[in-house]
Amino acid sequence: MNIIQRGAVFAVLLALFGVATGYAQTVQDYIESGIEQGSQGRVKEAIDDFSKALMLDPGNAGAYYNRGLAKSLGGDIAGAINDYSRAIKIDPSLLGAYNNRGFARAALGDFKGAVEDISSAISLDPTVPEFYNNRGTARSGLGDYNGAIADYTRAIELNPRLAGAYNNRGLARSMAGDLQGAIRDYSLALERDQRYDAAWYNRGNALVVSGDFRGAIADYDKALILNAGLVEAYNNRAYARAALGDFSGAVADMTSVISVLPDNAEAYYNRGIAKKKLGDGAGAKEDFKRAADLGDSLSVKILQETAP
Repeated sequence: MNIIQRGAVFAVLLALFGVATGYAQTVQDYIESGIEQGSQGRVKEAIDDFSKALMLDPGNAGAYYNRGLAKSLGGDIAGAINDYSRAIKIDPSLLGAYNNRGFARAALGDFKGAVEDISSAISLDPTVPEFYNNRGTARSGLGDYNGAIADYTRAIELNPRLAGAYNNRGLARSMAGDLQGAIRDYSLALERDQRYDAAWYNRGNALVVSGDFRGAIADYDKALILNAGLVEAYNNRAYARAALGDFSGAVADMTSVISVLPDNAEAYYNRGIAKKKLGDGAGAKEDFKRAADLGDSLSVKILQETAP
């Protein structure tokens, strides 16, 4: 079974701002234009506008901050980190830049750097619940689940309606071995947001591990209603259905996985097993052959054992 921990992660602060000095009107015009371009999804144009603002005022921390956010949204994570660092050098009190640089560092796998940056943001303003949620996610990336749980708990204390913090605390508790605590947290997240597809999915995973396959299937159903593209839910629902003897349902779910991931060897292998249980030997053999062609050693072994 392929359980993928999918949860709410860093919430990038979207409050874009500018600090215009020197060439106030012109610089501000470019910054405001960049903000508008970014809000419309025109990332390249937004970056160009912020760059023009910086040509006129190289010491404008807000322009660097905004350009960093635009670069991050455009996938230039290293460029974003560089811009956030420049913004911080100009204005060390720019807490949003610390938080967002932490987000960017985590995206590159630098969870230690992310924890340090978000801790700096917290030291500047210890009342922002999202900062604790974000640091908790970075700590989870380091395997510090107890530290993560403490951060998520603090975020919840500051904002008891923050559904993502409950979901993330559930993930951390699950990784720490507290399965029932994880299920409770996912349920608390869902009490606050019934449309939280990741929480339905994560609770489904926890219920599978606890042996409640029917409950897991119901949760995966909800997750897929909210997000039909959540391929992991089809995969894991197939596992739960097979555990209950519903091999037809398992075949249908694995077919959904294959329609999205046509080169996924594990999906063909699992569908082959389900087809074999249904007595569809020819269909099973076809799936095992496809999985073997994709490099699945178990399928190769099955084909060798059943060869005439």
